[in-house]
Amino acid sequence: MMQRLFIIIILLCLPSANASQVHFQLENDVTFKEDGNYSNGMILGWQSELEILNAQQGISFSTWPSVLLFKQENAQQAWGLKVSQRMWTPSEIKITEPQPDDRPYAGFLEFEQHASFYSEQVAQKVWFGLGIIGPASGTEQLQGAIHKLLGASTPEGWQYQIDNTPTIQLSYEIDYLLLKNSAPFNSQWEISGYSYNSLGNFRSEVNAGLTLRWGAILTDSFGRLSGHFGHVGNYTGTLSPQSYFLFTRLQVGYRFNDLTIDGDLPYQSNVEMNAFRASAETGIVYAYSLGTVAWSFNFYNKEYHGDSKKWHGYGLLQFTWAL
Repeated sequence: MMQRLFIIIILLCLPSANASQVHFQLENDVTFKEDGNYSNGMILGWQSELEILNAQQGISFSTWPSVLLFKQENAQQAWGLKVSQRMWTPSEIKITEPQPDDRPYAGFLEFEQHASFYSEQVAQKVWFGLGIIGPASGTEQLQGAIHKLLGASTPEGWQYQIDNTPTIQLSYEIDYLLLKNSAPFNSQWEISGYSYNSLGNFRSEVNAGLTLRWGAILTDSFGRLSGHFGHVGNYTGTLSPQSYFLFTRLQVGYRFNDLTIDGDLPYQSNVEMNAFRASAETGIVYAYSLGTVAWSFNFYNKEYHGDSKKWHGYGLLQFTWAL
């Protein structure tokens, strides 16, 4: 269903822009043989072609988020749309009763628009999202279908998930290049710092991090990685076919609210959110003639204090296609 809605949005927007990239992303904790906490995420997104930033450009549906970005010299701009679905579950999904000491079931469906500025040293991105958490997200049906397809255990506690709640989010990220140098095999390495912050009733948080990249043609693809869920910058024209880069990202932050834990429930929960955040990601992006493919391992510290595990993880598989 979310794919159909996304296609309708794209068709409505075609008169004002020419699409140059679509991407599909799948995240799942089966990579680490887990089935609890953040369990699965699916993303379908579209991003416009890169254009030279024009300070005199008027405001339109496609460009309005850019008014929230600081002006940049010698930069390119792009905008895009995305629909995503995420789910969280307790560590034990066979229990048919409420689990007041474990994180609750939660499903989240979100539609998002973003704008971005890219230059060789600074990249900015801003996102505006509207969503729904709860049964209306359709997550229960999706997880049931996936588990049936894989022959896995059937989730038994979705009747106790977070209640339906509309969400609104505004997020901002800025990347700044700190160091870059040549490396063996006609490659480069770089280190950049970034700040990612989000405000809304789904989650509000402040974060800072470092990114290390090694590979070919890093200058043209700076700032395409992101700490924002499901985002990928436009790689079209920035990476040559059969080129690649490796990356590692480290991030720490503080979270003020989390609707997947603090949302309304049909029972009394004893779970308390862990405000301190820490995460790491390491992976590779490979370019081929039609687009890119990326794979990464992601780690994050426990999101509530009663969690018996200090760290959790999931795998990420992402495809982009040039249009």
